[in-house]
Amino acid sequence: MKRSFANGFTLIETIVVVAVIGLTLPVLFAIIFTLMRQQIKIYRLSQIKRGGDYLINIMENTIKDKAITIYKSAVLDDSNIVCKDALSSYSSTSNLYFLDKNEQLFGYKLNINKVASASANPDVDLISGKIIVSGFSIGCSRNTIYSPPSVLLDFDVCFNTGAGVCTSTRPEEITSMHYQTRIKLRNY
Repeated sequence: MKRSFANGFTLIETIVVVAVIGLTLPVLFAIIFTLMRQQIKIYRLSQIKRGGDYLINIMENTIKDKAITIYKSAVLDDSNIVCKDALSSYSSTSNLYFLDKNEQLFGYKLNINKVASASANPDVDLISGKIIVSGFSIGCSRNTIYSPPSVLLDFDVCFNTGAGVCTSTRPEEITSMHYQTRIKLRNY
């Protein structure tokens, strides 16, 4: 007796294959979606790190190399000089100005969620629009008459998630870093 087999899949084999695909696809999509969210977080962190590092480096190098005298306003008056005496300090949440050897003032200030160079007219933002600076504080202190003053920089940098804010309903979208440094003047 001869048996004849039909070429093809049985109904049971087809149902098993569809079930296996139905179980593995959601897991595969969940893994891919998680990886994409982590890539977005890494991209945002790299952007704010790059912007924050650039901002702190440009401010630190310019102040360290060029600053001679520190003023609390853009008026060249002896009453506006800060940190000239021993055990003195000054702090501002807006700006400080520095006098260089060519008797030109330069400075930095917070300009609507961005740090800007206050020496240019109009002010020039130092970082891109995707990055927001908050909690900006600049100040100076001097411990002894024989030591140069130190300039203190303190600010937070975060990724703009929209509408000029760093908050979001999804915690994985929030990325921020805190920067703080002390710069000793050379040319004082």
